[in-house]
Amino acid sequence: MTEQGKKLILVVVDILCVFVAALPSAILTLMFSPYQRGIYCDDESISYPYRRDTISHGTMAAVTITCSIVIITTGEAYLVHTKRLHSNSQFNQYLQSLTDLAKFTIGRPRPNFLAVCAPVSCTGYMLHINCTGYSRNVTESRLSFYSGHSSFGMYCMLFLSLYVQARMQGKWTRLVRPTIQFFLIAFAVYVGYTRVSDYKHHWSDVLVGLLQGALIAVLNVRYVSDFFKERPPPCMGPDTAEVEHLERKPSPQPPDSQHGNHYNYSGPV
Repeated sequence: MTEQGKKLILVVVDILCVFVAALPSAILTLMFSPYQRGIYCDDESISYPYRRDTISHGTMAAVTITCSIVIITTGEAYLVHTKRLHSNSQFNQYLQSLTDLAKFTIGRPRPNFLAVCAPVSCTGYMLHINCTGYSRNVTESRLSFYSGHSSFGMYCMLFLSLYVQARMQGKWTRLVRPTIQFFLIAFAVYVGYTRVSDYKHHWSDVLVGLLQGALIAVLNVRYVSDFFKERPPPCMGPDTAEVEHLERKPSPQPPDSQHGNHYNYSGPV
């Protein structure tokens, strides 16, 4: 098989992996409803008003994609070394599938559940609630655990921070590198804060999302990417190798004045 054919097979395998990783998320979203967890109507933790997202899905995608393109492109151009970093984007699908699996299985109501549901009547503990709100919003309001915004944001920003740590090794980056990393991580944490202040998630949902995103990013860098692997030295031409060999060739040692010959005889020969 030609080299071009092998590369084509690898591309097809990568595409199939991304497709398979996205299947659980697509199936859960299109064919299943979240677990119908009962609620206490006087539960203050789910009685907060509905608020629009401070950071919407579109804003989140725009920031993470733009940062990824700018940082990775700049880093690879600086090193003049092409890497197959696009393969690591498969983990975005794995991350989303894990998040949706938890959301639909647990079905924890969001802090604004009662405002979105707008039940006809609600007293005491109710397992089945007659919501009058828009059905799509009601379904979404049952997907509190855990925060997908926090998980995705921390994964992308920590992954980029580790990329910067591995790629920016010059002396001039002594302060530039931690500054970039600070703003990347700060954005991920800020996203988590807004999910609590917008009454879209409980604080524990955000905490688990941040930890899960960080864990996936570290595992990706540690076991999938090659950011911190030592690279072999660049290949040398035959002339360069010969010169280096001559330079390393040991010079003959002068004879020891105390030893006349190899029999260690110091008398006349």
